[in-house]
Amino acid sequence: MGTDHGYFPTWMASHGYKGNIIASDINASPLQKAMETAREAGVEDKIRFQLCDGLDSCPPDLVDTIVIAGMGGELICRILDRAEWCMSKRYKLILQPMTKSEVLRYWLVNNEFEISSEDLILEGGTIYQLLVARFGGITKLSDAELFIGKKELCMDPELYSMQRKKYIKRFEAAIAGMEESSSGSLSPVLGLYREILAQLKEMN
Repeated sequence: MGTDHGYFPTWMASHGYKGNIIASDINASPLQKAMETAREAGVEDKIRFQLCDGLDSCPPDLVDTIVIAGMGGELICRILDRAEWCMSKRYKLILQPMTKSEVLRYWLVNNEFEISSEDLILEGGTIYQLLVARFGGITKLSDAELFIGKKELCMDPELYSMQRKKYIKRFEAAIAGMEESSSGSLSPVLGLYREILAQLKEMN
């Protein structure tokens, strides 16, 4: 979903994947670019290109793995919300939220998805999170783990530590700003942020 230039499906087709490959995007322009990428690689006939909003037109019987990448966690939640058919153990979800990963994890664990593994990718000084999940399981997360995931599920301990330190600084700055504010309405949020910060600092 959100194939953009189509690099991922083109890579799969170019490296011998024999199953169904469906590349979709909500906008015609990036989908056209994806078709051009595949054409240049000589694999255009191995990919099905689909103009649609999220998973709305995805044929459930033709897929077993769903990759949604390059968009915010809230948008990924909305896409999954509309596709109740993916709430089946048949489908593996590979999700890469650009923002609001805590919202996505909250949605997953509260809709009976088990997060089986996570990975982190460092590119251009930014750490990107990648989650693998499947319906029909339980993953218990603390408030802090909603933001950075469970350490034991992460495939890169070094980047996990780097990410944890980043979030510690983020919450320290947010708390300092709230403490300077004279608005009493911030107190419930301030208490939650202090708890999350404490949990982050307790992680090893």
